[in-house]
Amino acid sequence: MKTLPVMILLFLALNLSPPPANAQEGLKSIGIRSGISAKKKHEYFHQYEMFTEYGLPWDWRGDSGWGLGVKLDASAGALYGGKAIGFIGTLGPGFSFSKGNRGFAADIGSSLVILNKRNFGTQNFAGKLQFLIYLGLNYRFDNGLGLGYRIQHMSNAGLYNSVNPGLDLHMAAISWNF
Repeated sequence: MKTLPVMILLFLALNLSPPPANAQEGLKSIGIRSGISAKKKHEYFHQYEMFTEYGLPWDWRGDSGWGLGVKLDASAGALYGGKAIGFIGTLGPGFSFSKGNRGFAADIGSSLVILNKRNFGTQNFAGKLQFLIYLGLNYRFDNGLGLGYRIQHMSNAGLYNSVNPGLDLHMAAISWNF
């Protein structure tokens, strides 16, 4: 778990930068997420993580305010399964269909995943590099608080021969939105 203090410092450093003039760019939210296995394969899993989202400069909006924004998602946390605990970190792009910074938002994205171990009990992920895709729904209140849900799938996409067990998680989130 030597990687966790480094990820926490990086997370804090990136989030202490001043907000940009354009509200769609820069730091969009920080928060915590927790999830459980959608179904048991070899082991039952749960995950806890802190996350952040950064708005990227590409944003397409109609006159109504509804539109598609591009973001960069990053997270660092712990994955539990098979009586083992390991570090999990993610980084990747995402898209958010919303009406600005408040109200409902539908998200889709993908990330590179780094695990500090590949075996969790009888579950063998075959390698420390994985890939993640997700679909989510969030609600951002006027006071900045946000609640969210997403279903995510993690697998190695066949990188390590034919061993590709995959992991599906239901994740709930609470966030502070800027």
